[in-house]
This record gives sequence, C-alpha cells and structure tokens, in this order.
Amino acid sequence: MDMQALAALAAVQEAGTITGAAQRLHVSQPALTRQLQRLAAETGIALLERRGRGVTLTPAGEAMAGWARRQGQDWDALLGALRGRQPPALRIGCGATLALTLLPGALARLRPILPDLTVRVLAGDSGVTAARVLCGEADAGLGTTAASDPRLLAVALYRDPVVALGPLGSPAGLPLAELAAGPLCLYVRNTGFRAFVDELFAQAGLFPEPVAEVESLVALRELVAAGLGRSLLPASVAAPALAEGRLARIEVPELAGHARTVALLRRSDRPPHPAFAALRDACLPAPASWGERT
Repeated sequence: MDMQALAALAAVQEAGTITGAAQRLHVSQPALTRQLQRLAAETGIALLERRGRGVTLTPAGEAMAGWARRQGQDWDALLGALRGRQPPALRIGCGATLALTLLPGALARLRPILPDLTVRVLAGDSGVTAARVLCGEADAGLGTTAASDPRLLAVALYRDPVVALGPLGSPAGLPLAELAAGPLCLYVRNTGFRAFVDELFAQAGLFPEPVAEVESLVALRELVAAGLGRSLLPASVAAPALAEGRLARIEVPELAGHARTVALLRRSDRPPHPAFAALRDACLPAPASWGERT
C-alpha cells in the first residue's frame, strides 16, 4: 500500500479539492492526480468522481481518507510515546449506561497509575462500540455484546443480573406473568438490553405492552421511582436508587440466573494499547451489588 498516496487522499478530504490538497502538499495538481489514480488502480476502488467542473471523493474515497487520517494520527501518537512524550491517548468506546455506572470509578482508579494518560470516551451502544474497536476508532470498548467477530477479544469483567423493580410499597415478590400484566415501563426497542428482556418474556409465552418506553436506562429507573410502573433493569443501574431507598426490588423467580456479561473489548490481532491492562484492572472492582465478578 502506497502510504504517500493515502496521505494525499486524506489531504484531498481535508482541503476539499485536489487543487487545495496539491498546494498543501507542495506538489503539482497533475502529479497528485496520478498518485490518486495509481491508488485507485491498486485497490480496485473508485476514489474520485467528477461533479460539475471539479472532482470530489466518492463515499469509498471518503471512508479510505478517514482511515488514512486516523492511521497518521496513531503514528504521530506512537512516535511521541517512543520519544518520551506523553503516552498515546486511550480511546474508549462505551455505552451511555456504562459511562454513568462503571467508567467514572474505573477512570478515577486509573488516574493515579497513569497520571499523564489522556482519555477519549466515544459514546455509542454495544454494537457501535464493537464496530469502533474493529475499525480502529477505539482502542478498547466497554459493552455487553459477545465477541462474535474473531478479530475481537472480549475480556469478561462481571455479570450484571437483570432485576425487577417497582415504586416503594411494591410487593416483595411476583411471578413474571403478573409483572408483565403491568403497568410496565421498558427500555426502548431495537437495543441489546430490550432484546434481552423481550426474550425473557417470550420464553415464558408473555408479550407485554409497556405503558412507557425510554431511551435511557437511568431515566427509566427514575420513572419507576416516580411511580409510573414496574420495570426490568440491570442491577448496576438499579443499585444507586436501591441504596438510597427510592425503589423497591421485586423478587421474580423466573429471573434467577439471567444476567448479561459486561466485557472489555479489543482487537485480538493487534497489540493492545499500552494502557489496556491497567484499564482492565481499574474496571474490575465493581460493587458487589452489581453482580458477580467473572
């Protein structure tokens, strides 16, 4: 792969035109065009397309230019680390819920160990997090998605049980069918946790209709505390409100043993980020109320 040509492609994306990129790189426009044509021939991918009197990047060209720019940034960071400057930034993909529950404590424990480390947190659900780790946008990912791709290594941290919750004064225990009868508040559809919960109900032949669907698990917890209905939540999300006495936990026999595994993801076919092991260790002291260490 011609790294100079990749850098030229990234320059076109940044400048917006081939002429502007040529000026940045101090080369002639025809020479830059030939470089990009050779790259297109080498990869077999159309990188440029004519638009009006000018030439722009195709969607594939945009994607390749973005990748090339990230590689350049990673290379600069690596050189800085090798030359004794600060270590490369640790880019962590993480869902909104884990960013509120697990990540703050983990980063607080990591700071004294690596005081010069810069951290970037990239928000997204578990699927997005896994994709970011795979494409190199994130060095590590916190999520609950199983590592189905062989290029992903999932380091299990702990099991997060699913618990039933209700407003204060709720019954101490209920069968799942009575819980499903409502009123029930659930996490929004087309998410990993909602699919997990729907499968629990479906296994018992239940298909409840919630009175509310919420995009935030933390907001869902607060709706239950406010008395809107009952719900199923990860124990890690429920723990603070239970400890404060704002929610009631409802024992549901059918939920016994049902939990999701929270894992730290990285690419299995690449060396880990220098801070990966320290991040893993910082994530491990999850409170006992969240579930079991793996």
